[in-house]
Amino acid sequence: MKSKKSKIIAGIAGGVIVVATALFVTLYLIPYNEAKVEYNIAKEQYDAKVTELKQINLELNENADQLEETVGAPDIPIDQFLISSAQDMVKEARECSQKEIAQAPGAPFSIDKIKPVSAEVLEAKDVVSELVDSNGEVLTKIKEASEHYSSIITNFATASIDVEWFNVDQDLTVLRFVSKITNPNDAVLRDVEIEWTAYDAQGAVVGSYSGMQSDIPANGSIYYVGGAGGANLSATPASVEVKVISDGILTNRVNPNIEVSNIQIKNAFFGGSYDVSAECKTDTEISTSRLDGQFILKDENGTIIDAEFWSADNLPEMIKEEGKFVVSDYFLNVPAIPTTAEVYMYYVMND
Repeated sequence: MKSKKSKIIAGIAGGVIVVATALFVTLYLIPYNEAKVEYNIAKEQYDAKVTELKQINLELNENADQLEETVGAPDIPIDQFLISSAQDMVKEARECSQKEIAQAPGAPFSIDKIKPVSAEVLEAKDVVSELVDSNGEVLTKIKEASEHYSSIITNFATASIDVEWFNVDQDLTVLRFVSKITNPNDAVLRDVEIEWTAYDAQGAVVGSYSGMQSDIPANGSIYYVGGAGGANLSATPASVEVKVISDGILTNRVNPNIEVSNIQIKNAFFGGSYDVSAECKTDTEISTSRLDGQFILKDENGTIIDAEFWSADNLPEMIKEEGKFVVSDYFLNVPAIPTTAEVYMYYVMND
């Protein structure tokens, strides 16, 4: 009798356990595992972004070290403006790599908490993802900068000079020539000093001059009109040599931009004489003593027939930002009819 009662009780207990187990599995374990799957997926996405961010941060520091070493080397042909820009990028890269990484919470055992925690993990993943994007942009920038600086330093070359036109007025002993000064570098070239030397027919020196030039655009050119009158020439020149005597250095400084427009050629009072004028506008305040103008006349075939250099004798000492001014020059005894004129207005910043 007792044995039968025990069996009944045991059966009931076993049934309760089975039911309880079934309820546990149905009401807790299955929903929890399903929620845990969502958490694990979110955590995997978070971990992948953290791994990606850590790799970016590692490369940020490596490239910052490389760029810092490049611009810190002695006797490099770049100025303080370029060095400061590089140092700013190094600082930005290091600051980005040290930004705190959002932490993802661990999985709780409570079914009521795991779903909200999964959402928190996704939020942390999104925060890390934003850092991946922003730090990635900085990494791209400093990689390009590091390559650029290394290239311009390694491949630095001074300007080349080509004399495109040469003329001597035999009666007045006036020398004029046009030279094109070209910068072969991938950065602006500043502080280039050139020297011209005039020779007579026997090769003897009859005159010379040296002067600093305006900044030359990267892979670009400027024109220089040189020469002298009889008072500065000891005899009639037969040739001229123009060379660079100071190589200059590379820069990223911003020079005032002098916009030239409305170039006019007008007949003067005497045959073969012309007045050439142009309107100019500066984007920033300038000292007119630093202006360096070049006037070039060409015929209908585009051949240079005359040229003249210009100085700001008739302008005020300063011209304000967005200020406008007119420049002009006079040409005497031009050998052919000019159909076009080129006016270049440069700003010489030799400090």
